[in-house]
This record gives sequence, C-alpha cells and structure tokens, in this order.
Amino acid sequence: MAAWQASFHVVLPSTTLPTDYAEWLRRVLPPGRHWNTSSERWGDEDGDVIDVSIELPAEVFARFDLRTWRPDMYERFLTFVQSIGGRLRDADEDIDVALNPEAFINNLRHSRAARFVKDPHEYFDELRENPIRMPEKP
Repeated sequence: MAAWQASFHVVLPSTTLPTDYAEWLRRVLPPGRHWNTSSERWGDEDGDVIDVSIELPAEVFARFDLRTWRPDMYERFLTFVQSIGGRLRDADEDIDVALNPEAFINNLRHSRAARFVKDPHEYFDELRENPIRMPEKP
C-alpha cells in the first residue's frame, strides 16, 4: 500500500460473492494481474486497485490512487458495492463510509492519502510528531 492510496474494505453480506461480481468490477477497473492464485485483481497495484480473495470467506479490498482524481470511477465503485449488497469501511480510520458519492469523496478528501498528495513534506512532519499507533493485541 502506497502513501498516496486511500484504502477500503468492502464488508460483504455473506461469505461468498454474487456470481456476477467480476462483471461489475470490470465496469470499475480493467482486469489486472495478481501473484496469488486465490486472489483476483482489477487495476494496478501502485495505482487504483481492487483485490478480491476468492477463498471463503471472500474478501474485497480497494485502494485508490489520489494523485489523480477520478470521480466517475469512484461512482462506479460505489455502484459495485451497492450491487452486491455490501457496506464500505475506511481501512485507515476503521469507520463506515456512506455509499453515496458526496460522502465517499468527502472521505477521500480528508484521508491520509489526500494529505500526503497535497504536501508530502508536511505529511511526514506531522507523522513524526504524531506517529500512527497500532492497536495492541490482547
């Protein structure tokens, strides 16, 4: 995951994906290549990418490259999430994100990735002063 990518988990309504999920994802990004045979990828690892784990339980993880703003693609992604009956969680903030373009774009604009893209030096200065703390394991 790159500093310029905003990351999201798609929370699925069940342990499997609908049979037409790949058709929906092709509308968002072109098929990509993944090294893991139990995963599928749309897009490019350093850019906009959606990874799907096809083992049970299925998982969908998306990262968006905020160096280039793509509102049409974001809307297609939200349509995909809605079409499978999923929910969306911001992977950095661990919060739910509403499935409407305004809320999603607002989330992107206030993400760590957006702060990095806007001013990398300021981002790293802030990170030095306030490091990201990982939750302690029980």
